[in-house]
Amino acid sequence: MSHDDRSARSARRAVETLSAFGVRHVFGVPGAKIDELYDALLDGDPQLVVCRHEQNAAFMAAAVGRLTGVPGCALVTSGPGTTNLVTGLLTANTEQFPMLAICGAVARRDRLKRTHQTMDAAAALRPVTKYVGEIDDPDDVTEAIANALRAAVTEPRGAAAVILPMDVAAAPTGARIGGPMPVPSLGPAPRDRIRRAVELIRDAERPVVLAGLRSATPDACAALRELLAGTDLPVVETFQAAGVVSRKLEDHFVGRVGLFSNQPGDVLMAHADLLVTVGYDPVEYDPGLWNPDPARAVVHVDTLNADIDNHYQPAIELRGDIAATLTEMAGALAGLRMGEQARAAIAAQRRALAEIDERAKAAPATELGLNPAAVILKIRELVDDDATVVADVGSNYIYTARHFRSYEPGHLLFSNGQQTLGVALPWAMAAALLRPATQVVSISGDGGFLFTAQELETATRLGLRLTHVILRDDTYDMVAFQEKLKYGRTSGVRLGDYDVVQYAGAFGARGIRVSTMEAFETELRDALEAPTTPGVTVIDVRVDYSHNTDLFAHLHDGVLT
Repeated sequence: MSHDDRSARSARRAVETLSAFGVRHVFGVPGAKIDELYDALLDGDPQLVVCRHEQNAAFMAAAVGRLTGVPGCALVTSGPGTTNLVTGLLTANTEQFPMLAICGAVARRDRLKRTHQTMDAAAALRPVTKYVGEIDDPDDVTEAIANALRAAVTEPRGAAAVILPMDVAAAPTGARIGGPMPVPSLGPAPRDRIRRAVELIRDAERPVVLAGLRSATPDACAALRELLAGTDLPVVETFQAAGVVSRKLEDHFVGRVGLFSNQPGDVLMAHADLLVTVGYDPVEYDPGLWNPDPARAVVHVDTLNADIDNHYQPAIELRGDIAATLTEMAGALAGLRMGEQARAAIAAQRRALAEIDERAKAAPATELGLNPAAVILKIRELVDDDATVVADVGSNYIYTARHFRSYEPGHLLFSNGQQTLGVALPWAMAAALLRPATQVVSISGDGGFLFTAQELETATRLGLRLTHVILRDDTYDMVAFQEKLKYGRTSGVRLGDYDVVQYAGAFGARGIRVSTMEAFETELRDALEAPTTPGVTVIDVRVDYSHNTDLFAHLHDGVLT
């Protein structure tokens, strides 16, 4: 850190630090307690995106962190500007999307007064972040932001926040960070432990790999693929690890787990005599739901220690850099072949996986609407492998998790930690901002869409190109079918209809309502063509969720909101 040029405002130094650490996008809603930073952003990087709500700014900043590994930044004012971030920060911290929030605050002299927009912001944000820094001196601004950014990208990744009083932002400082300071990397797990883990895997008759969220980083994913390419090991993905199994390695893929007790991946895991968990976090899928026998051997491969649970007690932990550890394992496991019975079991569950899709494709529409699984499969059919697809929470996300296949990490996104309603559109907007030459599709119900739909104006103002698909049934259906299973009736789930065509048009987007699969396919094809041409399309399609009660009777208790 150097000290020079005392005339620079702390706000300027804050922006310089963001830029030095690679932050390229700032999302926010302005206000008087943070306008020093908004003014400083006029002089250069990062790019400022003005949003319609602070919660959505946090969603977008977090999505940037998830898609690039470099935190996005949410920049908001004091009081309600700060408290409006809470849901976005909680979601990012739980889902482990790295992001930074910089929150304005009243001047230090008013900190303890009962005055306009004063509050204990650090106390409010501490439960929903992994780091909170409250700045009292201008010379502390750069170091607080630098440490917050490092905390956000240190495993487990998550949300960090800095509270910046307005008088501190305006004050001069010569303190500055000279350049980026990345988090030091780890080496592989100890070799003797790797050798023992390899022995356990080679001795097992029915080993299965459970790929979790930290296996989806670029290096870890590449190393996992190298391991799979040299062995017969089958893989089950969590929702957050969607895409770690490439199209080339399709024969290793036995589905995705996280909600059901009867999916092919669940069945294969239930019969495994050894599980290799790679970057798995219990927030993705509670071990009590998938590991009823804690005595079963588990090899834990991760940057973090295992969270010991009554149902998760690894036989051995390989703690270290995931990619480096897997690379060493790949050499030792090269040529591993499964026995005849294990191969037959894997093939049976892969057939079951294909049959689930085939049955869904054949399900006809009814007078209530299209089959939702068939709609998801139609989207899967029409998008490219490099498309980004984002599922909101609701019954739509259950169908997407079950039927949508993705071949690259970060190209199929779910909120499966907090199950936060409304994330689809803002996450898709971040993807469209970062990947402008690719297809971007977000999927929601009619309820979740209106949680964040005001950002359609932001999307059109930015000239983004994306397609949002609404699976409409005019209820909070994911709540409805759970109530029906519990009580035999529903309460508080009915919603009213709204005109998507007029709503989207009011924000400069194109709204379409369709009622047949043929019309849906035509409109989706048109929307996906020429992805570099700006334009936002919202396709509203009525679906029939009347069979959800029967279909989802095999859900684990308590896994849905």
